[in-house]
Amino acid sequence: MRKFITLAVGLLLLGSSCYADNKTSLYDFRFWSSPERTRIVIDTDPGVSFSIKQNKGHFILSIRQSKILQDTYKKLFYSDHRILKTRIKRNKSGYQLTFKMNNSYRIKSYTLLPNIKYKHHRLVVDIYDKASKAIISKIEQPTKKNLQSKIILIDAGHGGEDPGAIGRKRTQEKRITLSIAKKLAKKINRTRGMKAILTRNGDYYVGLTKRIRIAQTNKATLFISIHADSVLSSKARGASVYTLSKHGGSTKFARRLEQTQNTADQFGVNQHTTSSNKQLDKILWKLSRKDRDIQSQKLGKNILSQLKKIGHLHKKKPQKAGFVVLKTPAIPSVLVETAFISNPQEERRLNSSKEQDKIANAIYQGILSYYR
Repeated sequence: MRKFITLAVGLLLLGSSCYADNKTSLYDFRFWSSPERTRIVIDTDPGVSFSIKQNKGHFILSIRQSKILQDTYKKLFYSDHRILKTRIKRNKSGYQLTFKMNNSYRIKSYTLLPNIKYKHHRLVVDIYDKASKAIISKIEQPTKKNLQSKIILIDAGHGGEDPGAIGRKRTQEKRITLSIAKKLAKKINRTRGMKAILTRNGDYYVGLTKRIRIAQTNKATLFISIHADSVLSSKARGASVYTLSKHGGSTKFARRLEQTQNTADQFGVNQHTTSSNKQLDKILWKLSRKDRDIQSQKLGKNILSQLKKIGHLHKKKPQKAGFVVLKTPAIPSVLVETAFISNPQEERRLNSSKEQDKIANAIYQGILSYYR
């Protein structure tokens, strides 16, 4: 009888303990600042319960029945040109996060499901400038002088919540692509009659279709998207260039690659953008698609011929894939896979500023050859 009572009490205590700890875990906090917004991303368990109360000068994010892991607590205290100070308060049901702001902003919040890069559910809070009615970045308007120039739109792949491919030494593709893009932009902007515009100039995410809008608004004459490839095998190596295929990738490898690139909008936007975007496809058919495709192939060949001089080529001819970012109507567009970040030797190369400059210069020389 005594053993039975002891067992019953033990089970009761265990049940109470489990019930008391039945809270949503907050695993990680990440912040990204871009020209259009500040983004707060919190990794959580499924079914997170939260509310937002906005007052003058601050807003409060309440997360009910929650607990914060000790290792991630210090990541909360973030400040930028929108968030002046972050405070946290614990109450009986969970936590209250107070963000002191330096102005009045629009707050948008939603949750995202796990994906190939993030295993947890995510709570996303976006802080937008009120002056921006549409959720788009501040885009540089072309001047009369710019309209006479050759305007090259340089798209640094990934960014912010989307790190892109990750190498064996934890190198993030988003940082490599931005560094190469900036080096390329400097070379172009030093060239008379040419002007470079970046889709992003910092560590923040820009939606795939928005990258297209930036190119169109700036009257771009070329669109070049920069990436670094990754596969399971560490032996794959070399650069490759892709142009748009209306019907999807021309090879199994291209189809796998386009799937990873086209689902990137799952990293922090409440939508799923695929290559079957109906509005863009409709525009493509109406405009001069054939000439654009011919010119894209010409540009791709010129870039490959220059990349060959500085390293190995994974594919000697431009490949075709249905990348969303290449759907810039009437603008010759290519996606450059600079190297395999999954290859240890090429990962080291991509991390070298000197090698990044060589890659940027090869793309630059390819652009010059295209215009000759």
